[in-house]
Amino acid sequence: MRLVREVTPAELEKEVKRSKLLFVDCWAPWCGPCLALAPVLEELAVKYKNNPDVTFLKLNTQTHSMFAFQQGINAIPCVLVFYRGKPAKFTEPVPQGRKGSETDRLIGLRPAKDYETVIAQLLS
Repeated sequence: MRLVREVTPAELEKEVKRSKLLFVDCWAPWCGPCLALAPVLEELAVKYKNNPDVTFLKLNTQTHSMFAFQQGINAIPCVLVFYRGKPAKFTEPVPQGRKGSETDRLIGLRPAKDYETVIAQLLS
């Protein structure tokens, strides 16, 4: 059973208002890194399934290209992060010794620990 559910932009708008911390995987079926990220996010969804504050969703940018354009998505996978109904502001997880910039999204294929770092930043 998949816990990361596919949504439309209209459904996403409702989820943004309803969820405390929301990760939205913006992906496309032809994108190899997107396909590789899917099991990472499924694993995280399983890990946090008993935490009502954390939600993971997917949105197909090929099907909903206007949404991608409106969100300024120019590289995928791109995971948009919303906190308390607004784009989140968090320090991007980066390798030790570097300073991450403030952002509202995680771009590219990233390990689960990067998402857990964001969860810790926003829910602590």
